[in-house]
Formats: sequence, structure tokens, C-alpha cells
Amino acid sequence: MWKFPSFKSALKPKADIPGMVSSDEMAFFSESAARYVGREGAIVDLGCWLGSTSIALAQGILSHGPNANYQKEKVLGFDRFIWEAWMPAHIPSCLYESGDTFLPEARRVVRDHGGGRVELIQTDLALYEWRDGPIKILLVDAMKNEDLTRQIARTFYPSLIPGGLLIHQDFNHYYTGWIHMLQYRLRQYFRLDRSVTRSGTVAFEVLAPLPREAIDRATDFATSGDDEIAATFRHSLDLVGPGDCVNVAAAHVMYYVHLKRKDRALETLEAYRPLGLLDRGEFPTVLSCVDQMP
Repeated sequence: MWKFPSFKSALKPKADIPGMVSSDEMAFFSESAARYVGREGAIVDLGCWLGSTSIALAQGILSHGPNANYQKEKVLGFDRFIWEAWMPAHIPSCLYESGDTFLPEARRVVRDHGGGRVELIQTDLALYEWRDGPIKILLVDAMKNEDLTRQIARTFYPSLIPGGLLIHQDFNHYYTGWIHMLQYRLRQYFRLDRSVTRSGTVAFEVLAPLPREAIDRATDFATSGDDEIAATFRHSLDLVGPGDCVNVAAAHVMYYVHLKRKDRALETLEAYRPLGLLDRGEFPTVLSCVDQMP
């Protein structure tokens, strides 16, 4: 798991499956895996933490029953599995300190709830290279900074198959504006599949193979100008609709906080003020970040 400055709310489908995603998200992950069972490609979960998202995907596979044709279907769950101070201490059985590995606990959780369909892979995704063929579902909860985003896109996106599914768990989070820029620049290769209400999750259907050259251009975040940033967030706001627009608008302001451009952060913030968004969702956190800028 990679450090993130704020937790999403956790509505756990089962009390004994620890996680930081909502029940609606878990249901969507399971439904997605169920409809892709039998198709070519791997199911990959990046940033699975203690395994709840991988378990949800595995439950989708298991929903087909003991069909012999599906015996090789599994979920590959990737994480560093290193405990950090920001992780919730209330999780049962997780009496860890910063720097400890929690891989044994993650293995226990997926063993008890994953039906034998989850394989956990401990790695640093900032360095990892995917070499295991086509991917039909890529669930991403690891694009916590631009460098990770760049490496994940470069190594995993070229293996996404047309008709496959890319699920961004942090699309509707205030901190990860680079995901919006990435998806805007690659918009010709994707079509909106689902925006899970009241969550961070937005999913895209893959329309065509993604060339490495296009991904390299899309992950050159240093080249973004104000016009492209504005177009990026207009595009994302149109995708999620009015019900989930608050955190996307907050991510627009936060994008300028990351760029250390307080003037543009304030201008963008004021543009959203008439819409009554500044006291909703994650906007108060962004306001605090802007206030702390020199």
C-alpha cells in the first residue's frame, strides 16, 4: 500500500474482511469479475492492502460455481505489504508498527475469504515490470503520486485488451489529479463504463490497444498547461456527473497545489464557490491545503 493523505470511508460488506472501500465498490468489483470470467487475460489488482478488493474480484469468479472451465481463473493482488503509520490501527489482528510486513495477515484474510482464487505478489510497483500477457481487468488503487502513475501506466496499460476493464479506485479523490490528466490524454482509448456513486471508483472500457508512445506522452505531466488542465477537469466532471462532481472539482484545485501555484489554486477555487461546493466532500481538506501554501 502506498501512503495517501486521507482515508476513504469504509463500509465493509463483512466485518471480518478489513478494507477501505465501500460496499457498493465491493459489489461492483465482484460483478465486474463475474462478467469477465472465461475471457482471455489476467485480473490484476494494484494496491490490494489486506486483500478486500482482491477478495471481491475473486467472489465474482466464484459466483459461477465449480465450473471446470474456470478453474484457472484467479486474481493477482499486488502491494508492498509494508505497514505505515497512517494505516488504521483498529483493524483486528493487525498489531503492526511502521516498517513491519503485514503479508502474513493479508495471506490469512485472502485464504479465509478468497476461495483459493487470490495470489498475492509483494513488490514495489514503482519498479515492477509486467510480463505476464494480456490483462482483462486492471483495478488500480496505487497511483498515489506522478512517478507511480507513470510506471503503472507504462508497464500495465499496453497489456489491456480491447473490451477489457480499467477501474480507477481513486478517480473521485481530491489528491490524485494526475489520474484525470492521464485519462484525458488517453480518452480515445477508453469509454466510461461506470461511476460508482458516493465512492472514488470510476471504471472504463478499453476500446483499443494502447501504444507505448501514447502512454509516454500521456505521462509527461510536466507539459500540462492551464488550458489542458481546465479541459481535463471539464472532461472528468462530465464523466462523473453532478452527483459525484465535488471531489473532482476539489482535485482540480489540488492540482495547482501540487504545482505550487497558489494564485491559480485560488482562482480555480473561486470559480467553484458559486456552485456551493466548498463545504462539501473533500473540499474542506483542499481549502486547508491551499491555506497552508506560502
